[in-house]
Amino acid sequence: MDRYQRGANKAALRTGRKRQESVEESLGKAVRNRRSEVGMTQVRLAELAGMTQAAISRLEHGKCMPTIPLLERIAAAFDSALFVVIEPGRGVAVGFRGSREPNARAATEAGAR
Repeated sequence: MDRYQRGANKAALRTGRKRQESVEESLGKAVRNRRSEVGMTQVRLAELAGMTQAAISRLEHGKCMPTIPLLERIAAAFDSALFVVIEPGRGVAVGFRGSREPNARAATEAGAR
């Protein structure tokens, strides 16, 4: 957590309001949730997206801001479209929508072996 996030947390505690999730945290949570839905490991996602497992872990924990090309590779690894909605004053909503059912890709990959 950087200095800005710590400051935002302290301000939220003082005012009694919940701190808005950062873009990094929203993206990380969406990736982690989708990966769980489709039954994919961090290692497998890293292989499909051309990353390391450590980079996937950092992303899922909101510790880095992924580039658009990286988000494209992650969406391709999930065979899904990635939606990011930015609403001023309301935060960021992130989600995946795929053409296949969750676990269909994992089942297809298992059958190909």
